[in-house]
Amino acid sequence: MVSSCRALYISEILSEISYQLKDDRKSLSRLARCCKAFSDPALDVLWRRMSFFSPFIPLLPPKVLTLWVEYQFSAESIASFQCPPIHDWKAFDAYARRVRILHSGASHFLAGVATIRADFNVFPFLRSMSMQLQEPIQPEIRLFPETLQTLEISGPAYINCKVSCIQTALAHAARDAPFLKHLHVEDYSYNSDRLDTPPLHFKHLRSVEISAFISSNVLKSLCCALSQSPVIELKIELPPASSIWDTPQSLFPCLERVEIHGTPALAEAFIANVSSPCIRSLTVRHSRGPARLADCSRLFSTIVNSCGASLQSLSLTISRSPVLHNHDGVAHDIMDALFPLMPSFEHLEELHLSLPSETQVDDYPAVEASGWPALRRVEFMAT
Repeated sequence: MVSSCRALYISEILSEISYQLKDDRKSLSRLARCCKAFSDPALDVLWRRMSFFSPFIPLLPPKVLTLWVEYQFSAESIASFQCPPIHDWKAFDAYARRVRILHSGASHFLAGVATIRADFNVFPFLRSMSMQLQEPIQPEIRLFPETLQTLEISGPAYINCKVSCIQTALAHAARDAPFLKHLHVEDYSYNSDRLDTPPLHFKHLRSVEISAFISSNVLKSLCCALSQSPVIELKIELPPASSIWDTPQSLFPCLERVEIHGTPALAEAFIANVSSPCIRSLTVRHSRGPARLADCSRLFSTIVNSCGASLQSLSLTISRSPVLHNHDGVAHDIMDALFPLMPSFEHLEELHLSLPSETQVDDYPAVEASGWPALRRVEFMAT
């Protein structure tokens, strides 16, 4: 019995017990209240991942709470508000410092608290954050802590947005979160012509995902701004109405893995602007818009020219398109265009093809091992 009690003096054991209950919040709450030894480990797990700001509202200093209840942190009310002394924030900070993952939804509450406490990070040990920006971030506030490694941001959920919230958020992240590794941008700002953001020097940025709500001009500007970072993995959705890419600078010189969602024509134009000599995995997924055979042929040629010497995995999905009528014939035409180029893929080990066809095409007669230098796996599917 004495030995069992001594085990509870080992903090790692208490933390592991609490972590095993991470999906049982009721038990964690009881554990946090049962004894002082379990309180901190259990609270760390309970508050590690937060999806709402509501639990923090009762923890605000009384004057700040009144400001939220009566004025919802309006710009006018905050402008003349005097921040309470640091000891009034003791309860709020005791829980905020436990948060590692924050899915905050709308950003207004967080931006309000950050504005009031201009010299402090609201969540100082945050590792992952997702939020929808409702207004541009003011220059003087610190919304992102330097511990942040994963950031997912989206713009306002309304069409007529004239100010790019994404632009100011990325500038803040580049300034305040130097160790950021993963970035997901999803903007709803249809009215923005372009981003004026200068090159963003995220020295540790490795993974970028950009979603399709962004206009083509904003998307080009964003890619140019992020291309100064050592990004090795990119997932990008190209808008169907996007103009053909023509950027003054080459894009993403360090890429190794690329996933493109868009038409073959847009994918070809994008790949032509990527300067990385070491792309090992390439995925092109077409789900809407035209997919002409001529576009597919140009796409294959560009892939060979851009990354034929380094590519190890190639995945191509072509959905049924209004311009395609004889789907079985088109599937074989696409393979007729691709397969003669296979000897140029010196290191290609995996090939995945999903093509518009009424029947499976795995019996295609042109598949001969002698023409596929390093190929180990081939998959055909009908879309």
